Amino acid sequence: MKGVRVVMPYDTYRLYQIERVKSPAEVRRADEQAARLAAAVSALFRGITRPVRAIGRPSPAAARGLPRPA
Repeated sequence: MKGVRVVMPYDTYRLYQIERVKSPAEVRRADEQAARLAAAVSALFRGITRPVRAIGRPSPAAARGLPRPA
């Protein structure tokens, strides 16, 4: 079985979609989807790291002797 490549039925359609010329509207939609995905991942990452960052460094207000913001 060395050198034998298994091709899934949907692979040919995926190759067609990758290689075909996209209209400006399709490119714009793909860019918008990628931006939404990046924003969601970024928000998730910020949500996970926010408590760690809050513990790790004091706020600038604390350095000036002001009350900490809520």
